[in-house]
Amino acid sequence: MAIVEFDDVFVKYETYTGGVLALRGVTFTLGEKEAVVLMGPSGSGKTTVLKAILGLVQPMHGFVRVFGVEPKDEKEALSVRRRLGYLTQEGTMINELTVWENTVFYAQGRGKKLDEKKVRELAEKLNIGEILDKHPNQLSGGELKRAELLMVLSDGPELLLLDEPTSMLDAENSMIIVELLSELKGKVPMLITSHDPRLRGISDRVLAIVGGELKKDWRD
Repeated sequence: MAIVEFDDVFVKYETYTGGVLALRGVTFTLGEKEAVVLMGPSGSGKTTVLKAILGLVQPMHGFVRVFGVEPKDEKEALSVRRRLGYLTQEGTMINELTVWENTVFYAQGRGKKLDEKKVRELAEKLNIGEILDKHPNQLSGGELKRAELLMVLSDGPELLLLDEPTSMLDAENSMIIVELLSELKGKVPMLITSHDPRLRGISDRVLAIVGGELKKDWRD
């Protein structure tokens, strides 16, 4: 069963000069429990693919389906977003709240209740059990990235969208994330944008996107 479907998707960003095609005829599927890495240079369309899944941009041609739904309007898009976990490059935690409070707030906003024991066990796996009472602006870059990952995993998402999860991290912090995602492989479908060869190593497939077009699809 396909969790995500792209069929001949074109996405255009309007500009003063008439617009730029960010995606050009993109077609692929993400299967149930499949881990796929999406590679490509900066500006190639990787993040636009994620935004299309979230319903933040709409195709001018073709269709996107997530959990069998086309996230065309805000109600449908919100329904999709509540079922998945999205790790952004920029981070979404609120500095006025602690890591733990952010995690609880995140789940409540999605209409879910946390299993505190499981979340704390996950925090230990991520080696951040000691920082749950700290605020995001008190954390190092590596701690913050792992705290963000804890948050998006905390309520048991049915799909993971991970935008460069190991970028700007040292080898030790990157490896913690890679090892956790390796454990999750086969349990939850994942679409990961990354250049990290270690993440390519835990994937079922690697897609290459250049200039908004999918160029290659490597399978294990």
